Amino acid sequence: MPTIRTIRAREGGPAKTTRTLLPVGDPMAADKTAAAETRKPKKAPPRKTARAKLKPMKPANRAVAKPVAKPAAKAAPRPAPRPRPRPPSAVGPNAPARGAPLQAVQATPEQVKLWQSLKPEQKMALREREAVRLFAQGLERHRAGDFDAAARFYGQALLLDARLPDVYNNMGVVLRRLGKHEAAVACYRRALVLKPDNAGAFTNLGNVLRELGRLEVSAAAHRRAVALAPKSADAHYNLGLVLRDLGEADTALDEFAATLKFDPNHVDCRWDRALTLLQKGDFKQGFKEYEWRWKLSRAEKRDIKQPPWDGGALNGKTILIHAEQGFGDLIHFARYIPMVKAKGGNVVVEVPPPLARLFSTVPGVGQVVNAGAALPKFDVYAPMMSLARLFGTTLETIPAKVPYLKAPEAHAPQLPATMSRARKVGIVWAGRPTHQNDANRSVKFTNFVELLGLPQTTVYSLQQGPAADDIVAAGCQAFCLDIGRRMRDFADTAGVIQQLDLVITVDTAVAHLAGAMGKPVWVVLPYPGDWRWLLGRDDSPWYPTMRLFRQHRPGAWGPVFERVRKWLHDDISGREHK
Repeated sequence: MPTIRTIRAREGGPAKTTRTLLPVGDPMAADKTAAAETRKPKKAPPRKTARAKLKPMKPANRAVAKPVAKPAAKAAPRPAPRPRPRPPSAVGPNAPARGAPLQAVQATPEQVKLWQSLKPEQKMALREREAVRLFAQGLERHRAGDFDAAARFYGQALLLDARLPDVYNNMGVVLRRLGKHEAAVACYRRALVLKPDNAGAFTNLGNVLRELGRLEVSAAAHRRAVALAPKSADAHYNLGLVLRDLGEADTALDEFAATLKFDPNHVDCRWDRALTLLQKGDFKQGFKEYEWRWKLSRAEKRDIKQPPWDGGALNGKTILIHAEQGFGDLIHFARYIPMVKAKGGNVVVEVPPPLARLFSTVPGVGQVVNAGAALPKFDVYAPMMSLARLFGTTLETIPAKVPYLKAPEAHAPQLPATMSRARKVGIVWAGRPTHQNDANRSVKFTNFVELLGLPQTTVYSLQQGPAADDIVAAGCQAFCLDIGRRMRDFADTAGVIQQLDLVITVDTAVAHLAGAMGKPVWVVLPYPGDWRWLLGRDDSPWYPTMRLFRQHRPGAWGPVFERVRKWLHDDISGREHK
């Protein structure tokens, strides 16, 4: 979490400088930026400003920066509307009482006369002292989580004294937290104009630019931060994150190595290093590092008294395989359940209710338990996402036999009867909005519209949630039949997929479900893509019937859907793909 600094007035302002850590981090941001620190203003007593060592506030992937107790702060995430500061009536005859909100106060004739009698340097000193007081007020509101009020006080402080780079930095922290990313960029740039050697401000700038998708510029800012603070573990970590986003996995690993050199227990770096190793196909080392996920501040480690399974023979014991992470992750790793059963035990699988009926079809499952329900007796346990490590999975030994699950026999929604022999294609364009990378992986429904006009094709929407309304909003309800609203759980989804010829989807649980069922599935991926899709491949070693359509640069969906349309047209025409 960002560290925010308090400042000392230039001429007899508030007493000592204190350092305070504020919970301004973005929990579960979807990008994982480390906390950046900033240096003190010139008047502050000298001290080193490395990564804050106080207990950090749960940063979700470190997508935050840390505030500091001096007008220097670390980047924070999203901003909210910044209220317009009132006119600077905080100094001179109209100054409000200490700590009171700024508002117009009628000055007495004596006060006006006194103010007019002051020399310019005296007026300036009063303005500077009042700026410091307002900054302290903003700091209090910042600490309390009232970011709108903090932005107002910071703004008033800057109206009185625009020469305080650390106040601009703290303002950037607040604006990022409120979602005003462009405004945060402006604040960091202003801070750097006033203090060009501020490594923390460069880190904060790089973090917010990364959130805006301006990766090249973000990398340049982080490189400058590293040049200014070469021994900062967080500076190297943040640079590694954006380099990975740019597809430079090897260089990112170099930066993560530098991070761990200065901070071997940097948990977020360990986690991101694991993801990068897996993305490169180094499953042996990657799945080993993947266990660091339990030390993440956002991790929900289970309090289970039974011992963890070591991968050995079960000899009739009961093993609990418990749920973790998302629906797609659980479907992806369900392939290991038959292998666990082959170890000679009884397998109990815990999954969220929407997956319960579906998982009852996985070979080897003895009992399915809804997550949150009372657990039956068991002897050992294993987290679902640890099974790949326990079985020593490498790129060459991925258990890729499909199908390993199927639609239950029970009633599933039926596709409308038709006399046409048109190819039945199911589509999904948006994932769960709370997913940390949803802004990159989900697309607009309009990207699929050109597919609706292809001959000999009937398109069915498997989309669920608010995005399902996009069909009517685009006026396409006559060309895209909405079946998603009739699906109650993933067993129903599997029943619908069983009736389709092809599924075209973004990177969601539906992609894993279709792949696990052995159905032809085309997945459109952002650049560079999630770890499980590796790098530069158009096939998946996890799913033999899957084809990947990748962005060649961040945000460029147009060429991806042009390739999809061409492939679908060639399929319909019986032509070979080029």
